[in-house]
Amino acid sequence: MKKIAYIFLVTLLIVVSSCKDDTDPIETSAATITFDNRVSANEDLNLGNTTFVNQNDETILTTELKYIISNIALIQDNGTVFEYPKEDSYFIINEEDPSSLDLNLTGIPIGNYTQIAFGIGVDQSKYPLDGGVLNFIPQAEEAGMLWNWAAGYKFIKFEGVFTPQGGTESPFAIHVGSHGVNLDNYKFVTLPLTSSITITTGNTASVAVQAYVANIIDATHQMKLEDVSDIQVDPVNAPKIAKNLESVFSAQ
Repeated sequence: MKKIAYIFLVTLLIVVSSCKDDTDPIETSAATITFDNRVSANEDLNLGNTTFVNQNDETILTTELKYIISNIALIQDNGTVFEYPKEDSYFIINEEDPSSLDLNLTGIPIGNYTQIAFGIGVDQSKYPLDGGVLNFIPQAEEAGMLWNWAAGYKFIKFEGVFTPQGGTESPFAIHVGSHGVNLDNYKFVTLPLTSSITITTGNTASVAVQAYVANIIDATHQMKLEDVSDIQVDPVNAPKIAKNLESVFSAQ
């Protein structure tokens, strides 16, 4: 009887092991997310050349635009959410560097995706600056997107000159980020794709994300640069810029 029980147990273990070995791995492929910074739907952003007029009748000329994108996620039509590995999910978009505008993501499960989501900046779980993003810190520092180890990251650098109606040209600088745990300006947006994308084995899908620079200062809050042209460690105006950032992006 004991011998029969032993044989049965061994057979059961072999069957279980065989089932595990036969389990197919999840099929994955790749996607490229391209950020397209624009003045309007019909006009691309050209640093130092293209201008726009805000609702306060100020003419804006952009000379520098950088921002941090993080915590990327893709959402399928059935509601399944794929979160890109967080340790690899921190990027600096720099309009002056065309290579930074394309984010090449791998290991995405095959499926039909209808939404993209991402953070603008760095979330509070990474304050103070921790080991989970140590590989990103030198990159942020080199790009001028880091105040210091205590204050943390600049989520956006938006600089240029503005000219009030009938006035003279003046510089402006908008550097907004969270400052420790005291001022949290991190935002997370979820964008519907105009056309769904299908991730299939052996092919690289494409997602286009447009960023409209006018909305940085002219969305929920209409910022008059003549009144405040330098917004950095600013507990009143920095959160207004952060709120406006939620309206900057759209996706195709």
